[in-house]
Amino acid sequence: MNSRHAPELDLPARFMALAMVMLGVVAAISPWAYPLLLQGFYAPKLLTFVHLNTLGVIAAVLIGAGYQLVPVVLQTPLSSVRLGRISFWCYIVGIACFLPGIMRTWHVVLATGASLVFTALVLYIVIIARTLRRARRHDVVSAHIAVALVGLAGGIISGLLLAGSKGNDLLGGMTLRFLSAHAALMLAGWVMIMLNGVAYRLVGMFTLSEDKLWRPGAWAELFFSAAGAWTLALGLLSSAPRELIATGATAIVIGQALFGYQLTRLYRGRRRRGFDIHIPFALVAAGSGLLAALLLAGALWGGRTLASNVWVAVGWLAIAGVALTAIQGFFYKISTFLVWLRRYAPVAGRSQVPKLEELYNRRLGQTGWTLWLAALAGSLGAILIPNQTLATVAGATALAGLGCFLANVAQIAAHVRSTAPLPPRTAGRAKASGIGKEEPVS
Repeated sequence: MNSRHAPELDLPARFMALAMVMLGVVAAISPWAYPLLLQGFYAPKLLTFVHLNTLGVIAAVLIGAGYQLVPVVLQTPLSSVRLGRISFWCYIVGIACFLPGIMRTWHVVLATGASLVFTALVLYIVIIARTLRRARRHDVVSAHIAVALVGLAGGIISGLLLAGSKGNDLLGGMTLRFLSAHAALMLAGWVMIMLNGVAYRLVGMFTLSEDKLWRPGAWAELFFSAAGAWTLALGLLSSAPRELIATGATAIVIGQALFGYQLTRLYRGRRRRGFDIHIPFALVAAGSGLLAALLLAGALWGGRTLASNVWVAVGWLAIAGVALTAIQGFFYKISTFLVWLRRYAPVAGRSQVPKLEELYNRRLGQTGWTLWLAALAGSLGAILIPNQTLATVAGATALAGLGCFLANVAQIAAHVRSTAPLPPRTAGRAKASGIGKEEPVS
């Protein structure tokens, strides 16, 4: 991973740190918050918990990772680091106002928070879009990024209208339609497409299998994913015939199936055959995306009513099954690289430095994945049955699984502050380790 074009590490690191703090809050309240999933997505406390996950964790990680990885992927410096830092302060203050505002229905606080978050996301879109425009070469990954930015733009506009309508009922009877379109654009139009595109590049680099990417299939995945997300969102917003909305959901199914096939192809063709902790997380995320799309399409074709708990199950699979799962897997790779770059790259070649996978506890990571998978399955079952006791147990299991992940994050971060002297590197040891270069390939 060539880091020459990446910005100063403080820019992505501050968003990552915010996301990990928010994820710690998510983990701590999960045993009490998971039963809220049985209420439906428009209950104030559940809306707060959902946005704690989506804005507090998922969006913060995507913004931070975008600032770090998009310049690397495009081999183009970020258009404005200064605006990126401004976006962080708008974002963190906005989150601090938005979450309590939505939970307590404090209209002024909610409106202030929504405006600041909106400003931060607009700055992010402008920065990444300008960086994309400056890039000399464009491929299927940069196309995913561009299309995801359009989905994000639609999502934040609908979200701002929803926040503004909270106190004065501006949208009236269209509130539920705007909420559905907002969720579709943010989750399917931005998060899924962005994660899919970045995964093609990251998985290829992590496993040394970039040449195994089936590019026509990747373009087809992007077409079906984007067309499906926008057909679904606009159909929900305009109360289009159910068949049209179901067609959009079916297109997302095809896109997720193609993405799952691409991941399988990359992993089967990998040249780095050792254990890699991001692989099980990435595969579960891909499977969750496909299952969410199948449930959505099945419910639409089957004529499920608005009161059906299937809609909550679909949304939760997209949030927890796809985004939070993928974030845990890829965060191991991104965070270890950033820490290695700051702590060990300056002395690589002169001292004996660890490999990236030695910066975290492998067994703890495997345990965390197992617990998280159990929590995901339990919460999905609790929504579909429904069963409050099962939801509480799933929340407690999620607390344990996320606790394992956060403990590993803390161990990785501890390397940055470590002042322990590093032993001199011998020529034989340097050759055997394979990471004595200025920039590691991982």
